[in-house]
Amino acid sequence: MGHFNYTRHFSVLGAATVVLLLLQYWGLLSDWLLASFALNGALHALSLSLALRSPQGIARKLAFIALAAALSVFTMYVGIVGLVLFAVVPGNERLYMVLGLCSLSGAITYGSLIRMFWVRKFSPRCILAMAFVCVLATALGFFIRSYSEALGGWWLASVWWFAFSGGLCFFDTHPDALRQAKYNAA
Repeated sequence: MGHFNYTRHFSVLGAATVVLLLLQYWGLLSDWLLASFALNGALHALSLSLALRSPQGIARKLAFIALAAALSVFTMYVGIVGLVLFAVVPGNERLYMVLGLCSLSGAITYGSLIRMFWVRKFSPRCILAMAFVCVLATALGFFIRSYSEALGGWWLASVWWFAFSGGLCFFDTHPDALRQAKYNAA
């Protein structure tokens, strides 16, 4: 059954995607990079908090949302450092590497936060698998974005959200998936 009501979660994520699209369309966050990243983290965390199956205190939910926003800002700084570290790599390849690094670090830290707050049985292996899915989805999203000017930062955030949440849904509702794959391979 899972720890979250995933129908509600994905519905709220869809609404949050529309909010990001409108904020970009109106140009409200174009000069506020820090606020934009914090909002991206907070919106996903809010959608998870609203989808919890078990009742939780409002203070715990707010702490989760605030920490998710802070982790999203941390991911932005990982990207800035990544741009410097990968300075020798040519233009587009460098962007893909930095996006991959951001996606990977964001998924690992956010997955760990979810593990600490809501899903204690969430294994590090599941978190790494979700991070890998996020890296692939972000690379695909960035590739698609390069062919459309209408897709902006909201697009990459939304792609990452749905990839992460898809992995979360799968591993939350199929907790033995990675363990069974390990035994089947042996």
